[in-house]
Amino acid sequence: MSAQPVDPQRVLRVMGALARGVLAEGYVSEIPGRMLETAMRFATTAERSSFLNAMAALDSRAGALLLTGRPVPVSWLPAGEAEALLRRWRSSPLPVRRKLAGVVTGLASSALYSFPGPEWERIGYPGPLGEAPQSPQTLRPTTIDSDESLQCDVVIVGSGAAGGCAAAMLAAAGLNVIVVEKGGYNAESDFNHIEGHARSMYLYGMTLATTDLGVRIIAGSTLGGGTVVNFATSFRTPEYVLAEWARTTGIDAFVSGEFAESLDRVSERLAVNTDSSAAGRRDALIEEGLKQLGWHVDMMPRAARGCTQDESCGYCGFGCRVGGKQSSMRTYLADAAAAGAQIIVGADVRKVRVTDGRAAGIDATVGEHDLQIAARAVVVAGGAIETPALLLRSGLRGRVGYDLHLHPGCAPWGIFDDEVRMWEGTTQARYSKEFRDWDGGYGPIFETIPVHPGSASVFFQWLSAADHRERMRTYRNIGFCGVLSRDRSAGRVVVGKDGNPRVRYKLNADDERRVAEGVIAAAKVLEAAGAREISSPHAHPATYVPGVRGAHERWAEQTRRIGYRNVTFGSWHQMGSCRMGIDPTTSVVGPDNESHEVPDLFVVDSSAFPTASGVNPMLTVYGIAHRAATQLATRLS
Repeated sequence: MSAQPVDPQRVLRVMGALARGVLAEGYVSEIPGRMLETAMRFATTAERSSFLNAMAALDSRAGALLLTGRPVPVSWLPAGEAEALLRRWRSSPLPVRRKLAGVVTGLASSALYSFPGPEWERIGYPGPLGEAPQSPQTLRPTTIDSDESLQCDVVIVGSGAAGGCAAAMLAAAGLNVIVVEKGGYNAESDFNHIEGHARSMYLYGMTLATTDLGVRIIAGSTLGGGTVVNFATSFRTPEYVLAEWARTTGIDAFVSGEFAESLDRVSERLAVNTDSSAAGRRDALIEEGLKQLGWHVDMMPRAARGCTQDESCGYCGFGCRVGGKQSSMRTYLADAAAAGAQIIVGADVRKVRVTDGRAAGIDATVGEHDLQIAARAVVVAGGAIETPALLLRSGLRGRVGYDLHLHPGCAPWGIFDDEVRMWEGTTQARYSKEFRDWDGGYGPIFETIPVHPGSASVFFQWLSAADHRERMRTYRNIGFCGVLSRDRSAGRVVVGKDGNPRVRYKLNADDERRVAEGVIAAAKVLEAAGAREISSPHAHPATYVPGVRGAHERWAEQTRRIGYRNVTFGSWHQMGSCRMGIDPTTSVVGPDNESHEVPDLFVVDSSAFPTASGVNPMLTVYGIAHRAATQLATRLS
């Protein structure tokens, strides 16, 4: 396709025609504009250009002939013909057509169901529960309104669990600290709880996925990072994982008690407890099913204080209005600011500056302005996608970007006679580790999360306009049992020509087998909980009706035959792309989290995990950062 700028009107015309095929009578005039706005958030210039050029080309006879087989501009097609085209694309042997179908149906569905409108009433979704509180912002980020050159002892890239904790520890030690965050500053008064708007607090507006679209990558990108929009779940790193880390890396701190001490300290600061885990209907169903089967179930440990634990908690992925979630923004960043740390938001860090072979600061842009910060040490805490991208842009090589784990999640869905309203209730309240010990600790755990209609509309695979509308009609009665598999599969983060990340990842055969058996077991949980119909997470779901003799066994065998290469997984937990270790040939940073390649450059986030943690990683991230910052403070003071 041409690299020339595309005419947005052509793109909008084609998007409108295709959206009518996706949504049928649900279509509203705002859809194409929302689709285009979302497409503009794609991570790399190449991805944006490729997609937008394809849309523009479809408005011409030549482009339509190439991509549809007919010289009829797609913008001319009535809804029925556009729908038929998308259905052909979905089953096409050509990857480019299948990918286009996936992107278009996802964009259109999300553009409809993530915003207020008649569809919310049709599916029984109430939308935001009242207005956001008019509480003042408590942090005071520095305004950058011209080109700036600053200087400090430590510059920290990223403000989530890792960056916030490191900032607090280093500032408390009397060091001059500057924290730079790519996202903006959003606090309680900014949380309007509209799904489509909340995506601005997520990395690339929730559009990031693996290059084959097999895994959707969901990560925070706001002041406080993922801790502002995650579900506050705070598992300690399992002992058998720490033993594996010590064995594979040669770092004794994971089993000597040193790392455990850091976990204790951060758990205390975050008020981790199980008293904030009242089960909403979504979690209560899973608990009922697990107990019926005699399988493990327990309360989630959560970093929450004063959590209301009611239906409004389900909106916490769009920001906690009551301030009950003990995010980095409300804890460690507040501590850092009180100790004199400076915070800058909207800062896109493009490069770690290396002088005489050592890290000496960062180069960034804030809007139209250049920002340079000189420092004695650079601490990178951008997460397992952005951290390796930054290091690659800065010229580092070795194992940077390799060994990525995505903790891929999927779920069988059950339809219940009563309303489940899976968007409601405590964000996460129950889990099961019944099968966690499979294959030496690589089995799945079961969890649930709130699922709002925009996300549901994407994860409910689009087969046709009528089928998708019917699935969304039953949305309020759907429950699920999420299967999160500790993955041995290792992906890779690379960068495009513009320096932004691209993620390559494939499930290996062993992981696929464990996912398959986990989904089969999770369906038993839904059946025991009373589901009247259960569907697999495949692109073309396999479905069965519980209570029919042999139905589950036949369904299980069917799902095994289909396999899990045509399932769209979700990744809420990315880790391992700049792993710790003693050996520079197999790791990126050493026992103290300092780069093997560039002295005075430290990586303290989930990318430093030696292998996948197998549990929600937030507390482990805090522990990694706490230990590394404690050592760095001693070194620099």
